[in-house]
Amino acid sequence: MKTSILRRASVVSIVGTLVLAAAAGAVIGLPSDGSQVNNDPANGIDPNQNAGVSDVVGGSLAAGGARVPWATFEQKAGGAQRIFVRAFKNGKWVTQGPSLNIDQNVEAEAPSIDFAGAGRTVPWDAWYEPSAPLGGENQIFASRFVAPENRWQPEGQDRGAGIPSLNINTDKEAENPSVAGGAAVAGNDPVPWVAWEEEDGNVKGSGNHDQIFVSKGVKQAALKQACKGFKPSEAASVAAFCWQQVGLDRLEKNGGSSATGDPTLNIDPSRNGVEPDIAFTGANDTVAWVMWYEKDSSNIGLRNNEQVFAARIVADPKADGGFSWRAVGSHTNGQNNILDTTGANEFGNCAVSTTAEDACSLNKVATNDAEDPRVAAGTRTPGAATVPWTAFSEDVGGGRHGIFISRLVGGDHFELFNGGNPVSPADQDASQPDITFFGNTLYVSWTAKHGDETRGFVGHFDAAGAFILDTPGGIRLTKGHGHGHGHGRASLIDARVPVSSSCTADPFTKDGASCTAGDLNAPFYTFTTAGSPQRLFAQAATEGPNCVIFAGCRLHIRIKHHKAAIIAQLRHSQQVGILVQRVKGKHLKKVGRVPLGHHRKGHLRLRWNLHVNGKPLHKGRYRVTLRALDKKKNVLGLTRPATIGIR
Repeated sequence: MKTSILRRASVVSIVGTLVLAAAAGAVIGLPSDGSQVNNDPANGIDPNQNAGVSDVVGGSLAAGGARVPWATFEQKAGGAQRIFVRAFKNGKWVTQGPSLNIDQNVEAEAPSIDFAGAGRTVPWDAWYEPSAPLGGENQIFASRFVAPENRWQPEGQDRGAGIPSLNINTDKEAENPSVAGGAAVAGNDPVPWVAWEEEDGNVKGSGNHDQIFVSKGVKQAALKQACKGFKPSEAASVAAFCWQQVGLDRLEKNGGSSATGDPTLNIDPSRNGVEPDIAFTGANDTVAWVMWYEKDSSNIGLRNNEQVFAARIVADPKADGGFSWRAVGSHTNGQNNILDTTGANEFGNCAVSTTAEDACSLNKVATNDAEDPRVAAGTRTPGAATVPWTAFSEDVGGGRHGIFISRLVGGDHFELFNGGNPVSPADQDASQPDITFFGNTLYVSWTAKHGDETRGFVGHFDAAGAFILDTPGGIRLTKGHGHGHGHGRASLIDARVPVSSSCTADPFTKDGASCTAGDLNAPFYTFTTAGSPQRLFAQAATEGPNCVIFAGCRLHIRIKHHKAAIIAQLRHSQQVGILVQRVKGKHLKKVGRVPLGHHRKGHLRLRWNLHVNGKPLHKGRYRVTLRALDKKKNVLGLTRPATIGIR
């Protein structure tokens, strides 16, 4: 940010000291008419039957191409529930292949989507469904999209009857997968890594509990080859990939601690580890991180409240897949907490005592309940290496939960962001967050109860570090939703609002610093409304910093002879204008907007006569922000602000 003083050349940096009003961002429907996503009867998506849980990611089938939203979701079909994927192309949703279900007549649930492959151009989807040939238990499945044939190819070892389950043990229930494309070696093509929860163990006779497991996909040289040396199965692949479990063996099937058992990530395998999420961060984005939380009673003398945990891969030739897992918490400075079978309880350093367990947790208050963690790679500093950022829900008293943000600091511990305060309003009982980066801008979503309704919220941190709600009061239905909903706030099903963007952090975007401009340059999210039928919608959040439209979000203003030159780099042909605000102490007061016309992409140098609404600016300081607008004058994104002084 630069500050220009009329008739003088001094530069002052003051925006960081401003107290911003609770300004709201804006949203646009995807598509613009606001119609629902789950609507393609010709391909088995009946808009009059219920949609369910969804996930969304930005991606492209062409290396270096502009990324668009890809949504995966649950869709009822009579007595069955199927998984579908649709991509937002040329202003409309297009179904990508048929249903992903292994069995079209069962209830498939909890889809997760990301991109892997050369140039990050191959969509992967993971979900779970019961499998009668494998005994009827819920199995984890993952498929890759074969674009030339418009179909989904299930991948993995034949675990019986040609069924490519990822489960560590196919006779155990497994649920809630999360898939991320990543490469542990810089420069390699990313492959799918999947984290999930699966029943296992019987620590001190406590019975099976949900354990967190991770497997990575390994592409074979030829189709349908035996997966020799792989765990949990050496059977032949049904197609091109084998799944390799990752981590040190720690838990005996139906038993306790065992160095020849299964590679659970649980801090305390005597209770339930649930709802994992996975992402790749660090230099060259080569470090896999998993977040999850543990709940219910401990049978080894540890905590009984809900605690959030995080672990990252560490190269280890003795471990399955060549990596062990190191737990990192809010108070693990200088520690090396490998998840192994050492220590007093034989489950590693974090499990030796409640003190050690508390240090390994991410909770703000270790004895409060915390849950629903989600993780994203990113950095708020252009050019810096990405770190894991997590959003989670924690009990703040009075029957309420707040959404907290934490990120890795110093490589060995997490610290709360936003001054340790929740981003959700103090009067909300907030839960089910999600988190993403759009370039270097952090976005967060969550849900909160409002009477008998569930409402969804999305917000972002602006350049000055203030949190801005893009959906004050909750997500509103946009034009075209119809059926009596009008423009009212949406009542949602009890599920998170997944959020992603066209410029997430990975090696192919230089960690959000160099994203390809396209038709949609924004963060976006999906949500499913309550009622009958349940309907899936998508929106994009605008009016935040947009370094895809404006290169680096940079704005320079040069003043000479009572005239201003507005200088920026426009990466997408767009209509532009400026917002002018008066700086009064630590507060801002809106002065007005100045339209600057439509301009082609490239170097932008515009003249401004220092007038707003036909009147010259009075003496004082003003904050100026360059904005991109669509044909309907909806704001699509901002530069960082510049501050000028008029004498």
